[in-house]
Amino acid sequence: MTLAGGSDPPRSLSRNPNFALLVGGQFVSQMGDRLAMVAFPWLVYTTTRSALSTGIVLALFTLPYILFGAVAGGVLDRLDRRGVMVAADIIRGGLVLAVPFVAVHSTGGVFALAFLTSCATVFFDPGLMAFLPDIVSDEELLPANSVLSASTHITEIVGYAAAGFVVFYLSTRTVFTVDAATFGVSAVTLLAMTISRSAEQESRAQAAGGAAVRKPSFWAEIREGVSYLAHHAGLRANTLLAVAAVAGVGAFYPLTFLLAAERFRGPSAFGLMEAAIAIGYVAGSVIAGALGRRLRKGLAMTIGLMVMGVCYALPWVLHALPLVLTDFVVLGAANAAVLISIDTYVQTIVPEALRGRVWGARFTLTQGVYALGVLVAGALATSVGLGPLFGLCGLIVFVPALIGLFVPVVRDV
Repeated sequence: MTLAGGSDPPRSLSRNPNFALLVGGQFVSQMGDRLAMVAFPWLVYTTTRSALSTGIVLALFTLPYILFGAVAGGVLDRLDRRGVMVAADIIRGGLVLAVPFVAVHSTGGVFALAFLTSCATVFFDPGLMAFLPDIVSDEELLPANSVLSASTHITEIVGYAAAGFVVFYLSTRTVFTVDAATFGVSAVTLLAMTISRSAEQESRAQAAGGAAVRKPSFWAEIREGVSYLAHHAGLRANTLLAVAAVAGVGAFYPLTFLLAAERFRGPSAFGLMEAAIAIGYVAGSVIAGALGRRLRKGLAMTIGLMVMGVCYALPWVLHALPLVLTDFVVLGAANAAVLISIDTYVQTIVPEALRGRVWGARFTLTQGVYALGVLVAGALATSVGLGPLFGLCGLIVFVPALIGLFVPVVRDV
């Protein structure tokens, strides 16, 4: 099976055992991630009773993407991507297994473990996006991304609710032990795949092993990936749209929390809002997957972002919670159309040899902008007010999408 090379006829994803292993392994692993995302801050808060310490441990999950995203991309293009992902799973499993034992002696040790776990994840996430085209054909990429996206958001709906129950009623040691086991499941499913190299992969391997070929330095390879991202007109425009979307998501997150706290007076409203977005995302993923190649990726990106922009601006003027939740369901569906189209376009357009570096650079950009959006919105919420910030958040997303609608290299992909 030489899927990446496109020489085999396309087949249904349901008959692709490698993809079934990937989806199953990631579903289990992401359920564990939901447990950890609740357990880490809960453990720190119950130990320190400090909101600042709790915020620090959450920030530590984002920082490694900014610091090491580009480096991870270079590693993924130099080494076997599946091997790097398996190593990341094993390392993360060992780290989270150690958390309850370290927590007894040092809160700083918990911070360190959270940071190191996220560092390993930096190598896994772009690796997954770069690896997917190795196990499905180009024709299957969009529905494959749709299935993975739907699966991820189902774990958010189910996983966070289960995490709250498990963390409250069971020990944190049990939670971290379960999370470690889910990383093991992910590693086993990756190793169980049977994958033949594409012609491009074979050529790259032969070139790397040739005695007469002088391999460029690691940093030169990273610069090559960044240069490709910067100079490919379509990819550059696609990345700018992705950054605009992430800026909106980052700013929207603290605003949503504050809206739930100030207007609807309770964390339960915030939970319902997050669930509504996830439900919309699952629905949007199913629709995008059903449309398959009939979905115009350029129009899905631009129009989807414009819909997201409108949805971002509306919550402050919608005074009833059911109306806000309806807005959030639409937001989630539009977000699915945007992200699935963006990811599929990048996977299709980037050469196999550069995938890791391009995805690593994009993760660095998007996570950096996401963190900035969270910080700026949180800092301005008191002085500016939620209403203007919701409107600004919508404009940040809507305006670039509207411009992109009239740019052929964006609209016509």
